[in-house]
Amino acid sequence: MRAKGGIMMLKKVLSSAIVLVSIFAFSGFVWASVEGSWGVQGNMTVKVNIKGHKSQIVREAFQDELTFYSDGSFDMTDMKGTWIQNKKKFNVNLNPADVAAYFSDALTEERETDVYVEIKKLSFTGTEQKNGTIKGTIKLNMTFYVMDYDLSGNINVKVALTGMRLVNILSKKESEYSHSHFPISILESIKEQIDSMVIKQLSYD
Repeated sequence: MRAKGGIMMLKKVLSSAIVLVSIFAFSGFVWASVEGSWGVQGNMTVKVNIKGHKSQIVREAFQDELTFYSDGSFDMTDMKGTWIQNKKKFNVNLNPADVAAYFSDALTEERETDVYVEIKKLSFTGTEQKNGTIKGTIKLNMTFYVMDYDLSGNINVKVALTGMRLVNILSKKESEYSHSHFPISILESIKEQIDSMVIKQLSYD
C-alpha cells in the first residue's frame, strides 16, 4: 500500500512539473524579447494640409530595417532612439528634436530656403505576435513653415507595419523588399506636396 501511495504521489508531482514547464515554455515563446534586427514592411498614409489649399493624401508602401539593441538603443533608417518592452508590447522613443531636424534640414536643402518643422505628436508602439513576428504603428504629426513662400501647414502620418527577424527573410527575393525606407517615403511625399503648392502660388503671382 505504501509503495502504491508513493507511486501515485510521484505521478502527481510529475504531472504538476510538466504543467509548470509547459506554462513557462509557452510564456517564454510568446513574450520573447524583440532584441535583434527586423525586416519590416507596411503601408503609410501621409496627409498634407497647407493653409489656403486643399488637403492632399498620399498612400504608399515602404520597407525598412529596425534594430533593437540589448542596451536599450534603437536604429532605423536615418533615425535613432531607445526602446522598452513589457511582455508582448514594446515602445520605441524617437527624439522629437532629431526627427524635426531631419525633415527640416532635408526640406531646406531641397527648397533652398529655410523650412521650419515642429513635431506635435510622435508615437511608435508595437506588439510581438505568437508566431514570432511583430506588428507596429507609428503616428506622427508635425507643422512646417516655408519661409520664402510664406507657406505653412501640418502633416499627419500613420504607419502600419509588420516584421520578421532579419535572419528569417534573407532567403526572400530582394524585389519583395524594394520599396523606399520609411523616413524617405514621408520626406518624398512632403516634398511633392510643397512643390505642387509652390508652383500654384507662383502661377497666381
